[in-house]
Amino acid sequence: MSTSSTSSLSSEISMENFLTLFVTQLQNQNPLDPTDNTEFMSQLAQFSTLEQSQKQTEYLSDMSSIGSASLQLDQISLASTFIGKTIKYSDGSDSSSSETLSGVVEGVKLEEDGTVSFIIGEESVSISNFIEVDNTTTTTGSSSAASSNILSKLFGKK
Repeated sequence: MSTSSTSSLSSEISMENFLTLFVTQLQNQNPLDPTDNTEFMSQLAQFSTLEQSQKQTEYLSDMSSIGSASLQLDQISLASTFIGKTIKYSDGSDSSSSETLSGVVEGVKLEEDGTVSFIIGEESVSISNFIEVDNTTTTTGSSSAASSNILSKLFGKK
């Protein structure tokens, strides 16, 4: 079996399948014209490298998913500290015509796209639109002021 015919096999081939093909190729080679052992070793090294590359890709993908889930949990946890507090937020339009609104946070919601939103009345307000805790209408302790500062830094708004 030549290198070109083995490369047309499914990318899901396992090391066990590869070694089975490798042994079969050795058993069926022409004794008068044997294949060079160097070519076999090269094929084995290439397969091993490909397998390691696939494992690294899977690992990095898993780590990325874990990081995203962890960030969502952090955002939900932090956003929930604002339940019952009045916050100021932008209406979400472009920055030149953006209007600042305020309302009492009644809950926190994880949207279908993975973003976290405050529930204010009938509205779902993305935490990326958060500006600050409205200190004029609520009595805030140092913990909510600190949370407001952290949330502002997370989303780059002040």
